[in-house]
Amino acid sequence: MPFMRFFTLILLMVVFFLALVFMLQNKDQMLTLTFGSTTSEPRPAVYVILGAFFLGVVFTSIIGIIEGMKLRVGNARLKRKLKKLQSEVDALRNLPLTGPVDDDRAPMPVGREEDSAL
Repeated sequence: MPFMRFFTLILLMVVFFLALVFMLQNKDQMLTLTFGSTTSEPRPAVYVILGAFFLGVVFTSIIGIIEGMKLRVGNARLKRKLKKLQSEVDALRNLPLTGPVDDDRAPMPVGREEDSAL
């Protein structure tokens, strides 16, 4: 697993470096955003890109938090069910091994002549 951490760290550093180079090369580029009939004032492209990135991080984090909450609720439900089933198994283990014998369910005697023919 240490190799994957090292690889991830190197990959993040490369992406960060490329993003830094991109921002420095495009610091003078201006963008005007239009949404419907609303138009914004010209802004540097770097700010628009960073804003879109951070907006994506926020939305992804919200989705991750919601999914994590769903998993925790599901795990709690499964733990309750497991506890109930474990107590049921424990109760069954504590039952006595012998009980009243019914004549219908009594075992057949060993060594009868009819059984040896089969």
